Amino acid sequence: MVSRHSPHLAARLLTALLALVVTSGCAIVPAGLPLDIITGAGLATPVATPSSTLPVTPAPAVSTSATAVRPAPRAGPFSMDLYRRNDHVPQYNASWCVGASMQMMINLMEPGKPDRTKSTQKGLYDLARDISPWVETRPGASVLGWAEGLGEQGYGSFVEMSSESRAEALRIAARQMRLTRKPVGLLVWRGAHAWVMSGFKATGDPAYTDDFEVTAVWVEDPWAGRVSRSWGAGLEAHTLVTATALKSDFVKWASRYRPEYGNDGAFVIVAPVA
Repeated sequence: MVSRHSPHLAARLLTALLALVVTSGCAIVPAGLPLDIITGAGLATPVATPSSTLPVTPAPAVSTSATAVRPAPRAGPFSMDLYRRNDHVPQYNASWCVGASMQMMINLMEPGKPDRTKSTQKGLYDLARDISPWVETRPGASVLGWAEGLGEQGYGSFVEMSSESRAEALRIAARQMRLTRKPVGLLVWRGAHAWVMSGFKATGDPAYTDDFEVTAVWVEDPWAGRVSRSWGAGLEAHTLVTATALKSDFVKWASRYRPEYGNDGAFVIVAPVA
């Protein structure tokens, strides 16, 4: 059941205007970025998003003990996969990739039968829009709405994290997934789309050592069954993508409205924290 409203919504929206926001997936593309991204998305003329006054840094790993994670930390190559059959849900509307990604992340966290309903996806999309720091008729939702929406639904803290290095962003994503057993969101297509990282393969266990590299990730792409003129066909459910192949889609996001990312931009994720 999706609850769209909170007694603190007005205060949160005011805070959001001053806080960190990335315009995201199937959404309004900030000025200076290409609009011809998604077939049928109906993207409107871009508008300015609030400039952040907060620093964006790769957050440190969640502190934990050897007994706080399962399986127990160990030496050697490591893989982790949260996916179960039918956890993947395609987006029912060209603008709902954030709602679909939230729905899939909840499916990955919840035991029992996955919720694949259109009504739930729309409710999550509407929730993310409610939290996003703009209220208008154009389609899309922000990373802020994505992260805070999951928290409002009772799934713990999710925050935006970033790195100037793709490899480091993937390391952060794998580490947070390993220590929380929760999925991670990936901001792809230069900020125009949302993916869910449901698992990964690495040269080492992120709960055992910091000396590891992510070699591949399992991706849940809500764009499955659709085709983007600029980015090609969506990935099928639970596709294993090598770190090398990710270079085609998981690229830096930059905007003059986000000076903290610099001219070159940054690799952005939505990660769970304890």
